Amino acid sequence: MGKVKNRETTLVRYLIGQIDGNAYRAGTLKGMKHTKIDSGVFEAVGGRGALIEQADQLKREGLLQFRKEDLGADIKQIHYSVDIMPALCEREGIEDPRHRQKRYIRQTKGWLARAKGTWLSPYYERNLDRLERGDEIKSVDFEDELFFRCLDRMLYLEKPVWRRVFSAMVFGKTKAFEQEYQSRILSVLRQYSPFCEEGMTDAELLKVHGILTYSQTLEWKGPLRYHIGEGISVDTSDSLYGTVINAQTLEHAVPAALPGVRRVLIIENKANYEDMEYRPDTLYLFCHGFFSPKEMAFLKGIAAVAEDGTEYLHWGDMDLGGIRIFQFNKKNIFPQLKPCKMDKETFYRALGQGAGIPLDGEVGSGKKGDLKRERLEKLDAGELEELKNCILESGMEIEQEILLAGENESADI
Repeated sequence: MGKVKNRETTLVRYLIGQIDGNAYRAGTLKGMKHTKIDSGVFEAVGGRGALIEQADQLKREGLLQFRKEDLGADIKQIHYSVDIMPALCEREGIEDPRHRQKRYIRQTKGWLARAKGTWLSPYYERNLDRLERGDEIKSVDFEDELFFRCLDRMLYLEKPVWRRVFSAMVFGKTKAFEQEYQSRILSVLRQYSPFCEEGMTDAELLKVHGILTYSQTLEWKGPLRYHIGEGISVDTSDSLYGTVINAQTLEHAVPAALPGVRRVLIIENKANYEDMEYRPDTLYLFCHGFFSPKEMAFLKGIAAVAEDGTEYLHWGDMDLGGIRIFQFNKKNIFPQLKPCKMDKETFYRALGQGAGIPLDGEVGSGKKGDLKRERLEKLDAGELEELKNCILESGMEIEQEILLAGENESADI
């Protein structure tokens, strides 16, 4: 018995593919199409006999025209209007691509209206522009309404929530966000969020948008008074070894005074923060990466009650991430922020002590190293441009903790 040939498609499906495209989905494709029939088409629809049989049926229904040759055993070309597409799709039980495109456009306009004026507007505007041009956007599943509902809910979170609580709010399942949607949501955030900075981890990026994946705390050393509600006042002047407040306290706490404080110093790494000794004129803030919105609101409150002339400093890693974190804090929290111990002299002194770490491996040795160097080269480092050039020239970075193994830099701060 001969091998049975599997039919991969039908002539109707083949014609749908011939009509479908950006122009059809955009509504600009008009007139007639004239498709040549060759061995590839015969093969696609199951052979010459199957094609002729199907073509005869479509001709009887008035959907196409053709002329048979070789005593009716061959067809060289078929002629049809693009207007037959709805009828073809109905025969196959599929949605007309133009109708589907219009549905996606209406849907996107609806989400855009809800996001108007927010950072998410450009995402929907870009999708809408592409849809109206007839593009088939394969990177977005427009059929998954829960994905867009998730983005929408993130815009209007009134306070930080745990990741699984957020998942339950949107999907009714505690693990759905983490297992099915998080990576796609992060992809949008990394491209469109104004809070996204180079070097942010997934957890940090979710945190600045109010979704917590781990316990959120804020730590400091120094004299700070803050209120909780209307009746409770807390003074941390006597907490010589530091104060830690959790997410709930952070949500309700409001800075009230910085008695005697003349300097506010942000420290990026925990070991260096712990190494600092209490000083009555300095408030030390532990940074632990990028601050969340609630942390930023609290820290802006610190600036509001600080005395005129208070100095704001940032001491962080001398690498791409450290530069990004400094810029984030200056832009979002303390406009008067200045870098501390992140200069050329400190950098090369640290290198001399053997504290250098290769810039993601030797420059040019691999794609990862090349990518980080490329990002650093393109970065407008502002006040830290000199530090950026030191890193590029040496091919080395400095992590803050390593300095503790050599000379005690904290002693000079």
